[in-house]
Amino acid sequence: MNALPRSILADPTMLAFEQGSLDPARFDHRLHLSLAWSYLQRDGFPEGALHFRRHLQNYVAKVGAQSKYHETITWAYLVLLNEELCLRSPAGESFDAMIQRRPDLLDHRNGPIARCYSKSQLESPEARRVFMLPAT
Repeated sequence: MNALPRSILADPTMLAFEQGSLDPARFDHRLHLSLAWSYLQRDGFPEGALHFRRHLQNYVAKVGAQSKYHETITWAYLVLLNEELCLRSPAGESFDAMIQRRPDLLDHRNGPIARCYSKSQLESPEARRVFMLPAT
């Protein structure tokens, strides 16, 4: 695991996310992924994934958006980001540099999650509640 600069550890966006004070209008898919990337860089896998998931669940509860939380999509992206971090990213690579290599991670409709999971599986209540592997 890479040692990160103090600026990443005290990032104001991450702190606002953790405190539940981040404006929900700012919390788009790109910011979701950027925060997850920061947790994985800071804490590794699985700890960083668990920390991000816990803070995400707390955040959506605090802003009244529990119905938007999706366990399968959350874990699928965490695993994809960890794969990038461990297998293809140079030490300390920024999220912006990584996403330039992998812009498909920003594409919900045709990106890697859509290629692995059927629409019906992702729309199921079970996939929202419990991490599910792609149906074969």
